[in-house]
Amino acid sequence: MSLSHRRNFYLHFSIVLILLVTLTSFSTQPFDLTNDVLTYTNKFRQSKKLSPLIIRDDLNAIAKKHSQEMANGKTDFGHDGFNKRQKQVEKIFKSCSVAENVAYGTIDGKEAVIMWEKSPGHRKNLLGNYKYVGIGVAKDRNGANYYTQIFVR
Repeated sequence: MSLSHRRNFYLHFSIVLILLVTLTSFSTQPFDLTNDVLTYTNKFRQSKKLSPLIIRDDLNAIAKKHSQEMANGKTDFGHDGFNKRQKQVEKIFKSCSVAENVAYGTIDGKEAVIMWEKSPGHRKNLLGNYKYVGIGVAKDRNGANYYTQIFVR
């Protein structure tokens, strides 16, 4: 292989590598924030001698939709539409108890969980007798994170 062919190869290889790293970092951020929320929620529960919550993709999808709707302004920040989300959960679990936490503006999942720990109603949900959790995270156009946790027993 000539020197110019090698340079072209390494240039193309470098560009592809940079693109892959960039795309991977953008695509994994919501997953990382979801894992942050799950990790710190379960650490908090375990510190109180409670069993860890089991994350479910079907619940994540419901939570993610709410976070996206808050982030894009389709719904106000808060629990608007909770009854609709509760009915979606009840279709999956038939007879269940459902609760929800929401947060926004924190940089990572750890900060969101710490904020919830300090709020009596949110803390009650974190420490509630629940078995499953769904977590959804979305960013608004300014880069602020919106979080939704759905708890189910």
